Amino acid sequence: MAREGSDEGMVILTDNQIAGKGRLGRRWFDRAGCNVLSSTILWPCFPPYLLVMMASLAVVETIVEVCDVAATIKWPNDVLINDQKVAGILIETCYDPTGRLVAIVGIGVNVNGHISQLTQPESIPLYTTATTVETACGHPVSREAFIARLLHHLEEMYLTLQEEARDPITAQRGTAARLIQERWRSQLSTLGRTVEVHQGDQVLTGIAEDVNGNGELLLRSYTGTRTRITWGDIGYPTE
Repeated sequence: MAREGSDEGMVILTDNQIAGKGRLGRRWFDRAGCNVLSSTILWPCFPPYLLVMMASLAVVETIVEVCDVAATIKWPNDVLINDQKVAGILIETCYDPTGRLVAIVGIGVNVNGHISQLTQPESIPLYTTATTVETACGHPVSREAFIARLLHHLEEMYLTLQEEARDPITAQRGTAARLIQERWRSQLSTLGRTVEVHQGDQVLTGIAEDVNGNGELLLRSYTGTRTRITWGDIGYPTE
């Protein structure tokens, strides 16, 4: 639909996803009628890393509003409740024939049910690493209400960033982008912790010291070296 020139802001929802995928080629498990599964087509005039920030922030703020449950972000964009994953975000980009950047913002949220009911038999480890919104708040949640608030937050941040990017004066100041960066950073549960960064066969260990303006993780190794992490899977060794 994006390649065919669909409208900006087109949202595709599904009740069931049988071939879902996540970051780093992982599978995304789903049970029909339980989760929020959405893909939104956008034409951002601003850097894609801001999409990562606004999407994860939108999920966190929606969980707080709809369920009154605190959520955090594991760098770069996994949403957690009590250190258990409740949502995943996958952003894919390309350029259309005119050279315009096209982005698909994919968001999957475990809303209703319990992980022991939602996962496949081979996914037993997920019982301890993932959760659902219903498990966290103690009652089923309206997926329609959740989607409505989620799209509201996405639209609000997206339009603000678009307006700023299209105006040379405000784009130079970058006030809106900076505020979203600060809000995203304030929700990161990764900072200050000992982490393992898995990049293929390589594993980097150190303290997640901070993030820079582009959202890259700044890892301080035990030798004192600070490394910019642009991609990878974050794990927490026994602390």
